[in-house]
Amino acid sequence: MNKIVKRLLSVVAITAISLSLISCGQTKKDSTDSNAANTIVVGLDDSFPPMGFKNSKGELQGFDIDMAKEIAKRTNKEIKFMPYNWDGIIPGLKQKKFDVIISAMSVTPEREKEIAFSTPYLNERQVVVVKKDNTSITSPDDLKGKTVGVQKGSTSEDAIKDTKSTFKDTKLYDENIAALQDLQIGRIDAVVVDELVARYYIKEKADTYKVLDKSVATEPIAIGLRQEDKDLKTTFDKVIKEMQEDGTLAKISKTWFGEDITSSK
Repeated sequence: MNKIVKRLLSVVAITAISLSLISCGQTKKDSTDSNAANTIVVGLDDSFPPMGFKNSKGELQGFDIDMAKEIAKRTNKEIKFMPYNWDGIIPGLKQKKFDVIISAMSVTPEREKEIAFSTPYLNERQVVVVKKDNTSITSPDDLKGKTVGVQKGSTSEDAIKDTKSTFKDTKLYDENIAALQDLQIGRIDAVVVDELVARYYIKEKADTYKVLDKSVATEPIAIGLRQEDKDLKTTFDKVIKEMQEDGTLAKISKTWFGEDITSSK
């Protein structure tokens, strides 16, 4: 076999191998795209009980986790959770690090300028928690002249910014649980806190604390989506409405809060 023929055969062989590799690469890419289309990646804060947090085994659990799994089941999708830094969660969504935010996200005018929201699935309230036997504080108006605890940097702190000047003192805490402990031993008179957090922490201590009926502020909770993902929003709105109407959201709420605090009630 002469040198020219050998070279030609080598070129043919290399070309065939290259085409084969390209074909394999295309097949793999198509498969990956197909898998992505069948998966919903959820961005969330995984340190926010009872909405989304890790148990002692490192497994995610909570209201939002249960709801997300039910949505995935009803839409015939796989679900993948991606814990993300809360400060960067909206940029992460816009950069397509994940598909949606399911993490007790309040709907605010500022956020609506950047992202879209589903139909609300909870009506979040900023509530006042006092000791069970307290009869002097029956509404937020009665906090005047009282020592009030609140988590610093929270929406609860924002909720009292216009009235805290009327308090005797405002105690700031790193964690809500520390504020509730101080309330129990009498260091403070009341705690202003997210109802989601309050209901969860005091569910087993109904003989120690009570939540006042009148709230300090109210805001809806919804799923965050990219503004261009209109079809996905339509799908989520439909499923949330179904879950409200058939009692599924109420059932999940009772599991985590001991009562139905969903927006359908």
